[in-house]
Amino acid sequence: HPFFDAIDAFGDAQLASRVAIVHRAVEYARARLAELKRERQLVGFDDLIRELAEALAGPQGEVLARAMQQQYAIALVDEFQDTDPRQWQIFRRLFAQADDSGSLRALFLIGDPKQAIYRFRGGDVATYIIAGKAATGRHRLDRNFRSRPLALQATQALFELGGEGAFDQPDIEFEPVQPGGACLDA
Repeated sequence: HPFFDAIDAFGDAQLASRVAIVHRAVEYARARLAELKRERQLVGFDDLIRELAEALAGPQGEVLARAMQQQYAIALVDEFQDTDPRQWQIFRRLFAQADDSGSLRALFLIGDPKQAIYRFRGGDVATYIIAGKAATGRHRLDRNFRSRPLALQATQALFELGGEGAFDQPDIEFEPVQPGGACLDA
C-alpha cells in the first residue's frame, strides 16, 4: 500500500539525515582540529606521515626523496604489521625502489601479521601481505625467548588442529617456533 511505502521512505529519509549530520560533524571536527593545530603550531604523528607522503608526491618530491636517500641509506621498521598503506608508500619510495644512482639502500621489515589484528594506528594486514610479496628475501625468527616451552608446544598443537588456513586469512600461516632456552617450564 502507498501508505506503507511512504512510511518506509520517511524512515529512510530520517536515517539518511542522521548519517549526513554525523558526516558533517566529522568533517567539521577534522577541519577545526587542523585549524587549531595551525593556530597553536602543533604537529602530531599522523600529520608528519601525511605531510611527508604529500611532499614526496608533490612537485619537489624527487628532490626531497634524493635528499633523504643521501642522508638515510638503510631503514629498519620494527612492528611492521602496525604500518598503514601511507607509511608503506613512504618506506617503499625511499628505500625499496631502485634508482639510477647505484647507491646502497636497504629496507628491513620486521613484523608478525598475526599481531595486525590490533590495527594499532591504522596498521593493516593487507599492507603487510603486499610488502611481503614485494620483498626480495624473507627470514623467519624461529626461536621464542619469551614463552615457556610447554606453552609453545600447546600453541603449536592447537594450530595444527586447524591445519592449513587456520587463520582464515590468505598468505598467513602458523609458523612453529622452538623455545629459546632462557624461559623454563618450571
